Amino acid sequence: MKPDEELIVTSIKNARSELEQAVNLFNEMTDFTAIDYASYNLLAVKAKYSYLMQIAKEKGLSVG
Repeated sequence: MKPDEELIVTSIKNARSELEQAVNLFNEMTDFTAIDYASYNLLAVKAKYSYLMQIAKEKGLSVG
């Protein structure tokens, strides 16, 4: 695997971990302000993950 492909795969794995953390944070919030923060954070992380997955798909990479 090329170095740029390895970077994409590593970034996707990190983003997947960030996504899990964002979901957990959102599920734990009870204060309305904190819920707003957690929801925006979750949307941002989802967008990042989707973008990285799109790049991987375009390059024909398999991320397991």
